[in-house]
Amino acid sequence: MIVLLLMTVAPAAFIFYSAFRNDKILGGVGRFVGFNNFIEAVSNASVRHAFLITLAFVAGAVILEMLLGFALALPLAAQTTANKVGAALMLLPFAVTPAVAAMVFKQLLNPNYGWVGYYLGQLGFPKGVDLLGDPTSAWIVLLILDMWQWTPFIALILMAGLQSLPGEPREAALVDGASPWQMFRHITLPAMIPFIAIAAVLRTIQAFKTFDSFKILTGGGPGNSTEIINLGIFRVGLQSFNVGLACALGVIFLIILSLLVPLMLRVIGRRSDPEEI
Repeated sequence: MIVLLLMTVAPAAFIFYSAFRNDKILGGVGRFVGFNNFIEAVSNASVRHAFLITLAFVAGAVILEMLLGFALALPLAAQTTANKVGAALMLLPFAVTPAVAAMVFKQLLNPNYGWVGYYLGQLGFPKGVDLLGDPTSAWIVLLILDMWQWTPFIALILMAGLQSLPGEPREAALVDGASPWQMFRHITLPAMIPFIAIAAVLRTIQAFKTFDSFKILTGGGPGNSTEIINLGIFRVGLQSFNVGLACALGVIFLIILSLLVPLMLRVIGRRSDPEEI
């Protein structure tokens, strides 16, 4: 209980306390300002832009990773020696520290000596293109990095779910002459809804906390095209030293996440009971 209080409750209480003050790291002791920090955060156009960018990134990353993870889980669900080796290899990207993965990707994408630029040039694309210097290609790179690292997480959850499904319904469907698509649509997919809900919620929470790859690869650029809210909180709190405003942004972010996750559980979990399907 002491460790729990020190590691979670105390920092959370400090954030809520500071959100109502104008404390600054280099400005001495502040004072109580009420909801001024929240008003400033909500009325700031760049903050609203950062929130929208964050929501777009989370939605795109989670949807793509769920689809690709399911596509990987289906063939790997069969408990063969080759599949066990494949499942073990899938853990490698997931085991790499996000900051390290981002630094490696940045070197690979270097327009002067990076492998990606070299092989794109061999395929006929312009040489020396800075993929991180264009908003569209920068977003593609960030999504590819996120998919490379987190799709195995989704695939392993869904693979475990597929392996736990009973075989009798599929055997009965085969006897009745059901096609592979019909078995997937009417048997496998409905039974997998609880596992899909778990994977989607866990990945959504993790995606909202993404920071390393954006900070290392683009730093929020070009311009502010990849300025997600976590980068904004970092700049306000640790570069501008406005602790009160940074804490207010963190509280708003927490409220949005607290509302979004239960909504996802209700929407996805509505069909999670096989008796209701």
